Amino acid sequence: MHEREFTIYANNPELEFFCDLDDICAKSICENELEIPQECIRKIECFEDAFKIYLTPSRKYYRDDWYVNLCRLEYVS
Repeated sequence: MHEREFTIYANNPELEFFCDLDDICAKSICENELEIPQECIRKIECFEDAFKIYLTPSRKYYRDDWYVNLCRLEYVS
């Protein structure tokens, strides 16, 4: 089964955070930098030094570029 939850850490070398990590910033990063379609995001939780992305349950996006990049990015974290 493929992952549907991803934790992205603020100190990740692949991303540069230019704002305080809050819900608005995390949503912006997901949509603009990670290019995750809004309809694929179920929920975003923010923590002090990371945020967690919960994706909608679907198999249709497993081969999409944004999903593959997200898997790689979380592995780097």
